[in-house]
Amino acid sequence: MTLKRLTWIDLTKGLAILGIVFFHFFQNYPDRLDWVIALDRIGAKIGYGAVDIFFVIAGFNISYGLALKAQKNNLTKITTDWRSWLIKRLNRLYPTYFLAIGITLLLYGVVNQSREYYNFKFLLTVLGFAGSSSAFINSGLWFFTVILQAYLITPIIFWICNSQPRKILILGILIGISSKLVCLTVPFESRLYWNFLQHNHIGSYITQFCLGLYWGIIFSKHQSLRKIDKVATVALFVISCIIYALFLVTKTRIIYMQGFDIVFTPFIFLACYLGFEYLEQFQKQLKYILRFFFAIGLYSYQIYLIHQPLFFVFLPYITKNMPIEANIRVAIAIGISVILLTLYVTLFIWLEILLRKIILRVSRQFN
Repeated sequence: MTLKRLTWIDLTKGLAILGIVFFHFFQNYPDRLDWVIALDRIGAKIGYGAVDIFFVIAGFNISYGLALKAQKNNLTKITTDWRSWLIKRLNRLYPTYFLAIGITLLLYGVVNQSREYYNFKFLLTVLGFAGSSSAFINSGLWFFTVILQAYLITPIIFWICNSQPRKILILGILIGISSKLVCLTVPFESRLYWNFLQHNHIGSYITQFCLGLYWGIIFSKHQSLRKIDKVATVALFVISCIIYALFLVTKTRIIYMQGFDIVFTPFIFLACYLGFEYLEQFQKQLKYILRFFFAIGLYSYQIYLIHQPLFFVFLPYITKNMPIEANIRVAIAIGISVILLTLYVTLFIWLEILLRKIILRVSRQFN
C-alpha cells in the first residue's frame, strides 16, 4: 500500500491559509473604519479556527503516513525509527524557517525599520524556541515553535498510547482540557494567562493535534472517516452551539481559545473533508478554483511563515501615501497587497528550492 496524496487535505490547507491571511490583513490595516474593525473581528474567529485545522492536518499527515507504512510491512502496530523520522521532519522544517528569518530581516532593512537584534530573544528565535516572544522579528514564527514541539512529542505520544488511536485521542483531550484549566488559575489580564492559552506551547493545540493523529490512523484503515466519528462530531458541535448561544444571550464573556476551539475544530475539519470531497465531482467545472486552493495549500507552510511582515511593513506605507477617500483606499490596498504577496511568496519559494538544492549538493559532497 503506497502513500497516496490526499487532494482534500491540500485543498483544506489552502482554505485555511486564506482565512489566516484575511485575518492578518484586517488586523494590521491602519485605518480603523467601522467595517474594517468588523472584518477584523470576523477574521479573528476564522483565523483561530484555521490555525486549529493546521494542527489537525499536521497530526493527520503524520499518523496516516506511519499507519500506511505499518500496513505495508504487515505490522500489528505503528512503529518506526523515530530518530530518523525526527531528522527528516527537522530537515523539512528548518531550511524554510531560516530562510523566512533571513527574508524578514532583509525586508525590514530595505524599508529602514530598526529592530532589536542579537539578544537572547533573537537567539531563541533563530533556534526555533521563541514562541510568540519572537514578535519583534515576525509574529508568525510562533507557529514553527509549536509545530516543532508537536513533532518532538509525537514519538512519546505513540509510546504512551501503544499506537492505539482511541488512547491517543483521549490523551489529547485530557491534556488539552488540563491546559485550559490552568488558565482559570491565573488572572485574565496577566501575560501568563495568554501564554498558556495560545502561541507558546503545544498544550494549547494538543487536542487538535491528537485528533489529527487519531483520524489519520482511522483514515488509513478505511480510506474515509467512519460514520460513528461523523455522528459524534456533529452531535458535539450542536451541543457546543447551544452552549455558545446561551453564553451570548446571558452576555457571558466568551473566549474561543478557552475551550470552544476543542469542540468546534472536529466539525470544521469534517466539513472541509466532506465539502472538498463533494466538490471534486465537479473538477471540470471548478478546475481553476480547485487548482488555486491546491497550489496555495501546497505552499501554506511557506505562506504562513512570511506573510505577516509584508503587512507590518507595507500596509502603513500604502495607506499613508494614498491621499484618497478611506474606503477606496482599503480596496486599492487589498489589490496591491495581493500582488505584492503573490510576488513575495513566489520569490520565497524559488529561493527555498534553490537553498534545498545547495544543501543537497553539499551533503552529497560530505557523504
